[in-house]
Amino acid sequence: MIGRAALLAPILAGLAPTVAGAAVNAQALTERTFMPLACLLFGPTVSPWWLNMCKPHLDLVVIDLRSAAEYAESHIPGSVSLPFEPISAWSQMGPGDLLLEMPPSADVFATLGSVGVSNPNPATKIVLVNGVGNPAFPQAASPRVATTLKYAGISEGRVSVLDGGFPAWASEGLPTTTVVPTPVPRTYTATEDRSFLVNISYVAANINKKHQGIFLIDGRDKEVYDGLVMEEWATKPGHIPSAVSLPAKNIWNPDGSWKSPLQLLGMLRGAVGYNVSRSYGQIIVYCGVGGYASSWYFTLTRILGFDNVKMYDGSAQEWSRYYDMEM
Repeated sequence: MIGRAALLAPILAGLAPTVAGAAVNAQALTERTFMPLACLLFGPTVSPWWLNMCKPHLDLVVIDLRSAAEYAESHIPGSVSLPFEPISAWSQMGPGDLLLEMPPSADVFATLGSVGVSNPNPATKIVLVNGVGNPAFPQAASPRVATTLKYAGISEGRVSVLDGGFPAWASEGLPTTTVVPTPVPRTYTATEDRSFLVNISYVAANINKKHQGIFLIDGRDKEVYDGLVMEEWATKPGHIPSAVSLPAKNIWNPDGSWKSPLQLLGMLRGAVGYNVSRSYGQIIVYCGVGGYASSWYFTLTRILGFDNVKMYDGSAQEWSRYYDMEM
C-alpha cells in the first residue's frame, strides 16, 4: 500500500514554487509599503542615509540648488535642478538694484508646481541640496531658498536641508546618476508670507536697543564688520550701528555639515549674551545682500527654535546708501 506521505509528495512539490513566489511577492510588497519609523522624523536637516532610505516612502521633492553644470555631471536620482543664483527662480533684483530680493510670489508658486510640489493637499515635503565651498556661499544657498519657500507659504516643517550637501551624499557611496527626471506638474497655491521680513525703517527704529533685548546680528565676515574689508555692494565700510558680529561662515564645519545645536547656541550666546531668549526680545539678522542673513534666520528659527527673529533682506547694501555705518 502506498503511504499518505508518498501520495502527497508530488502535490506539495508542485505547490512549492507557487508558495515561494508568493513569499517573494509579499516581501516586495512589504518593502514598497512599509515606511520606516525614522521617516516620520523630518527635521530642519536630514542625513544622506535618511534621504536615501525615506524618499521612496514620502511625498517628497528633492531640489538640487547647485549649478546646472554640477547637476549634469552627477546628482541624486530623482532630484530636480533649480540652481540658486542672484537672478533665478529663487531671487531677483529689487528696487534700486538691490540683490537677492524675493521674487514675485506667483512666480515661485508656478516654479514649485512645475517640479511636482503641491499644496495644501497633499502637502509635499522638500529637501534642498547644496554644494560646499569656501567661502561658504554654496552652503548658504539652502537656507536662503528655505526662506524663499517660507515667503511662498510653505510651512517651515515641510522644508529640510541635506546635511553636508551633495558632497556628503557622494562621500557615503550612495547612488548618483546623470539621468534627468521629468517631474509631473501639480497645483501649488498659497498665501505670500512676509511676516518675517523687515524693511530699513524697521531696522532704523530698533538700533541701540540692546537694553530692551533687541539685537542686530551681522552675518558677514568679521573683517567686513570691522570695516577692514569693504564689500563691493556696500557704499560705506563698517556695520549698522549697535549690530554684533556673528559670521555665518562659522555655522558649518569644514566639510559643509552643520554644527551641532549646542555649538550654534554657544555662538549665539557668545555674541548676544542672555538678554534675548526664545520668548523674550527680538533678533534682527542682516548681512551684505541677504544670503548669510538667511543662514542665521534658518539656524535661529529652525534649529534653535527661536520664534522672535526678523530678517532685513536689504541688508548692508541698502542701509549704506541712506545711513552711516559704524566702525
